[in-house]
Amino acid sequence: MKFRILQNFLLFILLIVPVVVQAVIPVGYYNNAEGKKDAELKTALFTIIRPHTKLDYYPLSTTFRTTDWNPNGYFWDMYSSIQRSSWTGLNREHNLPKSWFGVSSEQVDNYEISTDVHNLYPSDATANSAKSNYPPGEVGTTSFDNGVFQVGTSNFTGYNGTVFEPADQYKGDFARDYMYMVTCYEDYSAVWQSLGTSSVLSRNTYPVFTTYGVNLLMKWHRNDPVSEKEINRNDAVYSLQHNRNPFIDHPELAEYIWGKYKGYAWSKDFEEPENDDNFYASYTPQTNLLHVNLKKPENAVFYIVTMSGIECLSGTFNASGNVNVQLKKGIYVLKVYTKTTRKTQKMVIY
Repeated sequence: MKFRILQNFLLFILLIVPVVVQAVIPVGYYNNAEGKKDAELKTALFTIIRPHTKLDYYPLSTTFRTTDWNPNGYFWDMYSSIQRSSWTGLNREHNLPKSWFGVSSEQVDNYEISTDVHNLYPSDATANSAKSNYPPGEVGTTSFDNGVFQVGTSNFTGYNGTVFEPADQYKGDFARDYMYMVTCYEDYSAVWQSLGTSSVLSRNTYPVFTTYGVNLLMKWHRNDPVSEKEINRNDAVYSLQHNRNPFIDHPELAEYIWGKYKGYAWSKDFEEPENDDNFYASYTPQTNLLHVNLKKPENAVFYIVTMSGIECLSGTFNASGNVNVQLKKGIYVLKVYTKTTRKTQKMVIY
């Protein structure tokens, strides 16, 4: 009886306490990518994730019960809103089309790239057929629309052909899948073919995405951050084929390879740089309180110098962004250094 009461109490605690989902990343998994940047970083990731277990293609509907099973009891389909608890009406779909792989249709299912579950998802058969081997995009005039998945003429600058567009809550999933594929299969770069070579992909190892591809996929990646669904799926796929999608584990990698941090060396201890546009500092003479609105002010160091360049004060902030300082009337320059950037602001003390 006491044991049952304890069980019920523990269940109650689990129900009321929020659970923070974290990826189960093996210790040291990304060590070889430390300190790398741009093309070198992408290739380092390739050497980490390329070796993996090849799964059989045809029992994948069983595999999807591990990787894509919604907790409410149905296959998690990013191609429609239909909730199916059986495989009827579903296909196994390559998000990045297998016709782009540059492998003969007779042999493609024998290759790791074709059976890689990071790129394979359960999909509504009708939507899958409409998607064909079209590239991703944003649809203007539709030829297919089931409320979750669209196909039609591109309305995104850089490509005017037929494209597919997933729902907003899945755009980041597709973008990070494409990033994974061109990284894990960097050795396929010379044979990418079909529509991919003219719209999304180029036949090189870096940057591999065309300008259109970078602009579209980075937009999707930024606007639809990594979800609990992706984290759980990444862990599930890792348990089966023993490699991970680094752009789910470390979303900032996309910025270092194709985005705003190109030219900077990556570290797994990444800290988002402060936004200079939103930075401000204020000083209250009555309380001698200097305040800054940094995300992590306790990691910052400040220097206050006169207009002639003479340093008069320096120190650190507390976790609230405050520090007590005493300044005479005058004009000063406040310099704040964080781990990732430097900020400067003029201060006038009356």
